[in-house]
Amino acid sequence: MKINRYTIFLALITLLCSQIIAQEGFSDKTRALYIIDISKYVTFDESFAGKQEFIISVLDRDDQLYWELERLGKSRKRIQEKPIRILLCAKTEQIRPSSVVFVNREDQYDIDGVLAKVKGNNTLLISEGYPFRTSMINFVVVEGNPRFEANEELMNREGLFVNELFLAQAVKTLEDWEALYEVTEDELEMEKNITEQQYILIERQLGEISKQEELIRENNLVLEKMRAEILEREKEIEQKSIVLKQQEGEIGDQKRTIGEQVREVHAQREILADQEDNIRAKEMTITKREEEIREQDEKIGQQNEKIIVQAEAIQKQKIIIMAAVIALVLVFGLVYFIWINYRNKKRANVLLQAQRDQIAYQKKHITDSIEYAERIQRAILPSLELFTDQLEHFVLFKPRDIVSGDFYWVEQVEGKFVIIAADCTGHGVPGAFMSMLGVSLLNEIVLTKGITRPDEILNMLRIKIIEALKQETDSIVRDGMDMTVCLLDREANRLLFSGANNPLYHIRNGELVQVKGDKMPVAIHDIMDPFTLHELSLEKGDTFYTFSDGYADQFGGPNQKKFLARNLRKLLVGIQELYMIDQGIRLDQSFEEYRNELEQIDDVVVIGVRI
Repeated sequence: MKINRYTIFLALITLLCSQIIAQEGFSDKTRALYIIDISKYVTFDESFAGKQEFIISVLDRDDQLYWELERLGKSRKRIQEKPIRILLCAKTEQIRPSSVVFVNREDQYDIDGVLAKVKGNNTLLISEGYPFRTSMINFVVVEGNPRFEANEELMNREGLFVNELFLAQAVKTLEDWEALYEVTEDELEMEKNITEQQYILIERQLGEISKQEELIRENNLVLEKMRAEILEREKEIEQKSIVLKQQEGEIGDQKRTIGEQVREVHAQREILADQEDNIRAKEMTITKREEEIREQDEKIGQQNEKIIVQAEAIQKQKIIIMAAVIALVLVFGLVYFIWINYRNKKRANVLLQAQRDQIAYQKKHITDSIEYAERIQRAILPSLELFTDQLEHFVLFKPRDIVSGDFYWVEQVEGKFVIIAADCTGHGVPGAFMSMLGVSLLNEIVLTKGITRPDEILNMLRIKIIEALKQETDSIVRDGMDMTVCLLDREANRLLFSGANNPLYHIRNGELVQVKGDKMPVAIHDIMDPFTLHELSLEKGDTFYTFSDGYADQFGGPNQKKFLARNLRKLLVGIQELYMIDQGIRLDQSFEEYRNELEQIDDVVVIGVRI
């Protein structure tokens, strides 16, 4: 197998020589190819196995050959299973321990000095243009054609060995070279064709090996990813088991409460049954009395006609008595019905009052918690004054509820101002949770990691939010935030801006320019391109504004329609003569006048800065 490799190498050398017959000597491309191919067929001593790289040092005062070797090394990648590294040295003293060193006589380097430098390092010295037998392998030009000579004795002295076929192709004297070069054109053409076919076969095999290595690396990455996913799922199952145990405890408490309520219902049913028995007994008593009266009527009917007048009187009395009894029964039934309703209503009122008290307590507890959350949110947000002593500005911050899903964030880093306005998904308590997450991540990104470029802040924040919320491409949970990030450099009068769905307004001499943000949020999205960085040159008196969409989306006015972004732009242009703090007051007044009695539909944040 080794004989075949050397045969292929020698055929390649022959092919290269035949391709450059018309050239005058060596070109940098030819030198690079000779150096790489010769290095593959030299046997080094046992210390070569411990080397991490195959280092080729070029002793040269320009870098043309160095870059040609770099280009060829990127395509070949390895020599004798070790990654290729190319070094450039201008002086002999700068040569580092290397596997191969190349030097050209045209650069006037002392070959003896170079040999002394590499001595004892198991290094192959390849030279060009030096006298015969002064180097290990020396490139020479015979009759305008590139060839090489090999000094086997000098190589063996340094622990280097080459195949006999390789030595047979090398030039030992000028006469040897002239004898070796006497071949016919037909033989050269035949060798060229055979070598080309073998070279193509070798390249295909190398390509196949590279594909297999790449496939193995990809499979390893997939396995590592699967291991990480299994660990993550085991953690999720453990957390869900804990939640399930808590829910089972809560279900047990609810079952006990339902059992007590069922017992109370049974007790009420027993009371109602007793009351129904009493009503039936009274109805039976009334029936008996009616039967007695009918018996008396029958006896009176049997009396003598002589007492007809008395009978008629008695009949009248009977009617009166029956009417009175019926009236008494009706009155008694009505009183009893009223009493039952009164008792049931009293019980219902007691139960309703208890429920109202419980609801009031829960409402107060929830309200207290939200108000405490508001204090926490305002504590982590910057002061509304921001950099009052350094910048003329205003901040209009109007939460829709007690806590806000919009937030602002500012910081001074190395003399530059980072100014951020964000609109989180939702408002109220859910939005507040997102805003606190956003503030925490911004502190980490800007203050801990030192990232201040707006586009890099948005890119890193998007990665952190996706990780924190465990979002995936097909995930239902796509909570995130729209955001504008500005980096103001007052010394350079420059403003860097990046936006996620929200724009920036820049006003100069009464003219407003809108710088649009990218149409994607800071969260998982169908489009996940890097955010765009915009750069603006500023002049004294310029103003810029960053904001959420709450102001423009507010309903109001005589037709109860949205305020709209174009009206906001007109309003900003119309208040340019005011101080910035007065601009914030005017914006707040205009918002409240437009809203009037309608409910505020979203959180609002607007930041304005004048240069």
